[in-house]
Amino acid sequence: MYIMKRYQVYLNPHSVYTLDEFNKISDISRSKLIRAAIDRVAEQLVAMFAPAKKVQKTRYLDKLCGFIDLKSKEKTHFAENVDEIYLTD
Repeated sequence: MYIMKRYQVYLNPHSVYTLDEFNKISDISRSKLIRAAIDRVAEQLVAMFAPAKKVQKTRYLDKLCGFIDLKSKEKTHFAENVDEIYLTD
């Protein structure tokens, strides 16, 4: 459960009239309609922008080893060159 906070918003008279008229036929309060509309918009915003959010990829092994200090953000291919490292005389 969450605690609701009070906010003040300004609405145009036509919107208030429409909400009040809908209240008469549906018995749903103006406040409840406004909350439902804002919740729906917030859900849509999350759905639109969540995939665009960049996820920070952590290189856990680099941190554990402690001896790899990459100054650039280029991808490395250490595992592909492992044969060259071990087979060098």
